[in-house]
Amino acid sequence: MIRALVLPYYRLLRSLPKTDPSLRQWRTRCRHCGLFFLTYFRNAWRTDLYCPFGCREAHRKAASIKRSTAYYQSREGKIKKQALNRQRSLVSPSPTPPPLPREPIPWPRDTVEYVRAVISQIEGRPFTLPEILTLLARIVRQHRIARRRRRDQIVAWLNEFPP
Repeated sequence: MIRALVLPYYRLLRSLPKTDPSLRQWRTRCRHCGLFFLTYFRNAWRTDLYCPFGCREAHRKAASIKRSTAYYQSREGKIKKQALNRQRSLVSPSPTPPPLPREPIPWPRDTVEYVRAVISQIEGRPFTLPEILTLLARIVRQHRIARRRRRDQIVAWLNEFPP
C-alpha cells in the first residue's frame, strides 16, 4: 500500500525542479535508502538526513538502543538500574485505565505528517491532518487507468482495502 503512495509521489518529486526551480534547494537524499525527499531549506545541503518513510524512525530507535546499552553498562547506570528494579518490586501494580479509542489511520503517521508538511510548503498554506487524510483517501479511491468494468474495479479495491 505504501509503495502505491510513494512511487507517484517520488515521480512528482523528481519532476518538481523542472517545473519550479526554487524547490530544487529543498530536495535532498536519504542517507540510508537514497530516496529524494523535501526538507526545510536550512537542511537542504546536509548529507546526514534520513527520509520520513521509515529510515528516520529506524535510525532513531537504533541510536536510542545504543545509548541505553552504553549507559546501563556503566557503573552509574548499573546502580540506577538496580534502584529502579528494587523500587518496581516494592510498588504494587495499579490497574491502568484503558486508553481512549482513537480512529486508526490507514497509513503510517510519520508518512502522513511528512505529506502534510510537503503539501503545505508547495501550496503555501497550512493543511490540517483531517484535510490530508481526506485527500489521501480520495487519491487512493481513484480508478486505475487500465480499462476495467466498474464491478471489477470495485472488487479489486475491496480486495486491496477490505472493510
